[in-house]
Formats: sequence, structure tokens, C-alpha cells
Amino acid sequence: KVMGVDLAPLVVKQEISLSDLKGKKLAIDTHLVLHQFLTTMPFLSDSRGRLTTHLQGLFYRVTHLLAEGMKPAFVFDGLGEGVPRTSMTITPQIIEESKLLLEYLGCPVVQAPSEGEAQCAFMAKQGKVWAAASQDYDSLMFGASKLVRNLTISKYRKLPKGGKARVKPELLLLKDFLRKYKINQKQLIALCMLIGTDFNPKVPNIGPMSAVKLVKGKSLENIFKNF
Repeated sequence: KVMGVDLAPLVVKQEISLSDLKGKKLAIDTHLVLHQFLTTMPFLSDSRGRLTTHLQGLFYRVTHLLAEGMKPAFVFDGLGEGVPRTSMTITPQIIEESKLLLEYLGCPVVQAPSEGEAQCAFMAKQGKVWAAASQDYDSLMFGASKLVRNLTISKYRKLPKGGKARVKPELLLLKDFLRKYKINQKQLIALCMLIGTDFNPKVPNIGPMSAVKLVKGKSLENIFKNF
């Protein structure tokens, strides 16, 4: 399931391989990574019954990325910011244990003041990293110049109705998206507001393509004056 704003019908993407990311600095949206481990992996614990699912998932994911030559930095949400994005509670203990493991593995840990994905996008926009890495498309809304999706060691994912689908890393360029639909960044933000985000519901009866038509060539004031 894609959380965040659903730009899937609109995005311009290209398949890449992990080897294409060798030597690249990536800002990773850690909240979604931890959520993925806690909801898809079996419950794992140590000899005292303490949860270790997140630690084992992180260890194998991070060491694989490092072996591929990537330079990942892991960005954590500000206090309370992860709540609207998932139904699974990621406790302060899980966060602190994850940060400690990442530091032991030699990876930079970044504490965002608010939304972690916005911080990833800011780092990409400023050229501090090559790209933001997240499953959500929100990074484009937040202005990330590049977004990498499916940054995983798994080659397949389970489908909701059974079976498996092949998973390949994807690269999305913000400039390609804006050029295709002839809109600017402010209009993209308005588009996302119309179709709904983690923090606001969608406007009824408006889908992604109709939202593009509504925002194209208009100022923010004109876009929302009829709602």
C-alpha cells in the first residue's frame, strides 16, 4: 500500500538497478522502513522476549546497501510526526534502538525537526544528498529533485490478492514530472492537496488527472477559490 499522496497514476519513472546507486548519498525516510519491517516480517525477539524485528530488518537492509557501495543517511521523524502516516505505533524505544544500531554501522542519523520525508526532500533539494529514498511520493511534493523508490534487498513483494510481483528500484525526477504536466512546484503542492495527503482528506470527486487540469496555469488563489 502506498501511503501519503497518491501520485502513482501521474509519476514519470525509470527502472534502475542497485548498482546505479553505487557511490550515491541517499537520505532515507526511516519511519517507513521501520513500519515495513514491523508489518511484514515475523515477530522476532531475543532470549528475554524483547522485540528485535526492527533491528534485524535494519541490519540486513543497511549492510546490503553498504555492500552495494551506497552512502545512506537515515532520517527520523520529529516527535509525533509519524502518527498520521501509519497505524502501527513505532515506540520511542524502537527509534532509539534503531538509531544506536545505525550509528554502530557507521551510518549518519538525522533527526528531523518535523516530517522526516520533508527533511529528506530538503537534503536532496539542497544537494546534500543525491536523492531522497522513500516509498511515498510526498518527497516530490516537498521538492526533492530526485526520488528513489523500492530501495530494498527483496526482489519480489506479495500482492494483496495472492501471488508475487517483481520489485525493481525506481528513479523519479521532479523536473520530468513538472515538465510533463506543464506545472510548477506550487501547482504540484495544490494538486496534492486536492487529491489528499496524510494530513488532509481529498476533495470529493477529484482524481489525479482532473486535479492536473484544475491547477494548470492558475495561481493558488484561483485554484482554491471555488472550494
